[in-house]
Amino acid sequence: MDAKMKHIFDETIKQTIELAEDIYKHPELGYKEVRTAGKVKEILEAEGIPYQDHVAYTGILATLDSGKPGPHIGLICELDGVPTLNHPYANKEDNAAHTCGHYAQIGAMMGVFLSLNKAKVMDQLCGKVTLVVTPAEEFCDLEYRKGLIAEGKIKHASGKQEMIELGVFDDMALILSCHTMGLDMNVYDAEIGAGLNGFLCKKAIFHGKGAHAGSNPAGGINALNAANLAMTGINFLRETFREEDAIRVHFVVKEGGQTVNTVPERVTMEMYVRAKTVDAILETDQKVTRALRAGALAIGCDLEIIDIPGYLPLHQDKNLTELVKIHILNYVSSERIAQGTHGFASGDMGDLSSLYPIVEIGVGGFTGTMHGCDFRTADYEQAYHIPAAYFIDTIIDLLSDGGKKAYDIKEKFNPIMSKEAYLAMLDGFNKTTIYKKGE
Repeated sequence: MDAKMKHIFDETIKQTIELAEDIYKHPELGYKEVRTAGKVKEILEAEGIPYQDHVAYTGILATLDSGKPGPHIGLICELDGVPTLNHPYANKEDNAAHTCGHYAQIGAMMGVFLSLNKAKVMDQLCGKVTLVVTPAEEFCDLEYRKGLIAEGKIKHASGKQEMIELGVFDDMALILSCHTMGLDMNVYDAEIGAGLNGFLCKKAIFHGKGAHAGSNPAGGINALNAANLAMTGINFLRETFREEDAIRVHFVVKEGGQTVNTVPERVTMEMYVRAKTVDAILETDQKVTRALRAGALAIGCDLEIIDIPGYLPLHQDKNLTELVKIHILNYVSSERIAQGTHGFASGDMGDLSSLYPIVEIGVGGFTGTMHGCDFRTADYEQAYHIPAAYFIDTIIDLLSDGGKKAYDIKEKFNPIMSKEAYLAMLDGFNKTTIYKKGE
């Protein structure tokens, strides 16, 4: 980054940090990010940058075009928060809070995008850079999203899945992103080449029979007992989960009955089945389904299982990772960089990684617990300045010399599947199965 660029960047990043920290204090859940998207659009309008809004319902696209042929690079940032009780800035309507760091992605990537525009860097480069402001990364608030799907406003629960369907990424050569890392930030400042689990989402509804819980419990069929047996079965299965598959199965009871004085007639569970590979996800899902059916069968309940496609495992492109690492090392010492780790969480960047060469750099600078009520920014330099700086350097490198390095990385990339196969797979995972008593 030359002196002129650095001066513009230093001033610009102050502006985008202010934007990000304002968004932190006004969180919204996925596909509800109206205020958040509005704040992003206000800055784009002030800078005279045209944009397309309402992409994937609440998303935004803005492009800087050099006017010369070359690779198209996507910059990903995310709009949404996640339900978090007792966070000081939690939304009172649905407990939305920015406890996963998405607000900081906006600050860093807007810092990159606006700095490139203000310094007119694209005049010396080739190709295009598109800011892709994506909604609904956190897989939650599913009843609301199912309502949007029923109304035909979206097709998928995830913002990036929706954007893939819409063709947003079709002509992009490479995609760059960053995210709060889940490692000890006292030890590391950056995480590169990390993998993440994929997951399937399941909803299990146990249908029993109501009866007076005091005078006639024998006349009922207790759906809560069935759910408890199912949960016990899942827990007994944990010893069969291979460590190398990085499996996680976790659940909540969304509805535990209708009233304490009535035998629970309907009980609803929601759960994720996570693992490192698609095969391990599917194998574990079969085990979980057996446990759910066993609980229902033992008590005599009908069972409804609704399967919803979650996210694919994250596989970052090795060649793009190594190029970005060169630029990270100008700002972060090698001993403060973790490489090749695997996280048990999931994200819809995993879906993109199956189709396109991507990186998602883990960044430090935060304190508290991810998805916890104490999460906040602790170090603006690490959370904003440094990732934005090395991404600017990376983009300049990729789009110099006719985009040679970007094209080389794109050419070496082997997608796991085609876009058509991916969309068909999502449709295939979306299903509802009814198991009647005794079946």
